[in-house]
This record gives sequence, C-alpha cells and structure tokens, in this order.
Amino acid sequence: MAYWLFQANPKYSQILTSIRELLVLYWLVTRYNDEITVDDQVLIWIAGKQAGIYAIARVLELPQFLDRPPDLAYWTTPMRAIGRFYTPVEFTQKLLDAPLLKSWLQHDPVLRKLPVLRTPRSTNFEVTQEQWQRVEALLQRQY
Repeated sequence: MAYWLFQANPKYSQILTSIRELLVLYWLVTRYNDEITVDDQVLIWIAGKQAGIYAIARVLELPQFLDRPPDLAYWTTPMRAIGRFYTPVEFTQKLLDAPLLKSWLQHDPVLRKLPVLRTPRSTNFEVTQEQWQRVEALLQRQY
C-alpha cells in the first residue's frame, strides 16, 4: 500500500461540493499512473487561500483513460477533464468542518515536508508513511 496526496484547484472544479455530495470521486491522475493501486490511501488537498487537507480517501480502481469522467458535472471547466486518466477514490473521512490547513501544516516538523508545500504545481504527490501517520495522529486528536 502507498500513500498519496491528490490536489484539487477550486478554479477548475467544485471540489468542496464534490466532497460534500459524493461518496466516490474520479480523480485526475497526471503522474504515477503505474504506481497508484487499489486500496492506496489518499489525502485530499484543496489549493487556494484556505489550502489544506479536506478529506481522506482510498483508491478503488487502477487509473484508467476516460473520455469523460462520470462526475464531469462538478468541473467548472469541463474541457480540462475530457480525455484524461482517472482513478476513482472513495471518501473515508470528510474534514470540511475542520480541515488541516496549510497555515498550520507548514509549521509541523513532519508535515512541512509534504511535497505540495514545496512544489505545489501538480495534481498527484507521494506521501511518506511517516507523514501519513502524522496526519492520522492529528485527526485522532481532533475527532
């Protein structure tokens, strides 16, 4: 099993609404197509002024090329979503009311090394087991 961080940009999709309304979301895969596998664990990151981790998910299927993802209606710029690789992820924990915000994470000794904080211009990032466990520990304290 591997750990990932998948980033969404609210300029291109209604990501908060997607998390709120859906159980499964088809996530764009721009890198690591051959490494992402079933049951991998995923941190869902939303970019922007209130950037941070807004959900936890797990990969349901291997990435595959889709002409149109089933949740195309949630894209604000649907042309960006057509003819790309996707993997469906199932939300296991939604953190909409208490996300782990970048403003705090960048001061954490483990999580400040998340790749999305160093090089934020991508969609899929690897996460170490140590970083994953740190997020789990923080969530156990919160909930």
